[in-house]
Amino acid sequence: MQGARRGTHAAALWGLAARGVLYLVLAIIAFEIAVGRTGRQADARGALHELASHWFGRVILWLLALGFAGFALWHLLRAFAPDRSERGSGWERVADVGRAVVYGVLCAVAIGVVTSSFGGHSSDQTDKTWTARVLDWPSGPVIVGAVGVAVVAAGLFLVWRALSGDRQDEPAVLEAAPNEPDAVHKLGIAGNLARGGVVVVVGVFLLVAALQHDPNETTGLDGALRRLLAHWYGPLLVILVALGFAAFGVYSLVRAYVNRHQVASR
Repeated sequence: MQGARRGTHAAALWGLAARGVLYLVLAIIAFEIAVGRTGRQADARGALHELASHWFGRVILWLLALGFAGFALWHLLRAFAPDRSERGSGWERVADVGRAVVYGVLCAVAIGVVTSSFGGHSSDQTDKTWTARVLDWPSGPVIVGAVGVAVVAAGLFLVWRALSGDRQDEPAVLEAAPNEPDAVHKLGIAGNLARGGVVVVVGVFLLVAALQHDPNETTGLDGALRRLLAHWYGPLLVILVALGFAAFGVYSLVRAYVNRHQVASR
């Protein structure tokens, strides 16, 4: 039992490091978008395809797939742990299940990219397709609007987390990697400000799509960054987002590293 717990804890730290690499690649793509040097999509799939375009990318993608799988497993185990009721609410259990699904999908996408079974289709176009289908439902605009409100709320929560001065990550990460040195804390603040700001923008576009009954107003991370470029201040904002993503990537990697000794103690 002790060995299994140590193994799942190590998997959680590996997943945290994988998240860091993903955000660092996203930061590079966002910066290249700001200076007009890339057609790569600024989303998770685009980041994984960016890695696959380099000679060393396949090895990294397999390592990332293992990390995402480990992170998904950690969230699932945490969600269904027998003593969970003593550590958190039912909402946290649901959130952990949701994150397990997200990282499970990232694992599948990473494997798909490295085995060339996933194309480089834009997630923005996928979002538009699904939004168009939902908007055709009798209560479609209400549903899309509700999702938009939820996305805006999620973005504002990340901004609040950054400004609150509290710990800068979700409970599952705090359990796996409790040590948060001051320098790491500051990187987390910068990263959460960038992440929260972009998520709010994505949510606002969803609300506009619901109000105007226009799926073309829907956009994901990539579309939000590119639309910002239409304004005179856009390139500067996108560069700031890139710096924030880079900060969150380094934050995730360093947090995993400084907590590596936690594995041996479990």
